Amino acid sequence: MRYRETGEVHLDFHRTANGTIEYIGRHYGREFLDEIFRRTAQDVYRAVREEMRQGNAESLVEHWAYFFDREGGQYRLEREGDTIRMIVDRCPAIAYLNERGIPVAEHFCRQTVVINETLAEGSPFEVTTEVQGGGKCVQTIRRKGGAERSEG
Repeated sequence: MRYRETGEVHLDFHRTANGTIEYIGRHYGREFLDEIFRRTAQDVYRAVREEMRQGNAESLVEHWAYFFDREGGQYRLEREGDTIRMIVDRCPAIAYLNERGIPVAEHFCRQTVVINETLAEGSPFEVTTEVQGGGKCVQTIRRKGGAERSEG
């Protein structure tokens, strides 16, 4: 996997990202933030996006799991047919901010939503993110035209 940093984890990155998202959202709006997130998916995660376009979602699953494992996130992966779900019970970024009393930016989780959607563009997959609040979410990869998903 290309995106596998192995040096010391500097979780204060999450504080910086949070502050940046808050500032840009407040001064330039959500549409501008979404464009930044789209470009991040297109440029920074280009290899994952290309794998998705070629019909391989495993590089995205590996990416998710690697960083959640590395940062002590709590999640589980569920597979059912052409559907893969990552059920996040503890997002390490949100936990880091909460543990320090730092308010989470209004659009902080939007980065996950937009990056996931953008990674799926032009691929045989759709990727949805159900933000549940409090550092919990469900990220779902499914083949387009697959069975209906259940919201629950």
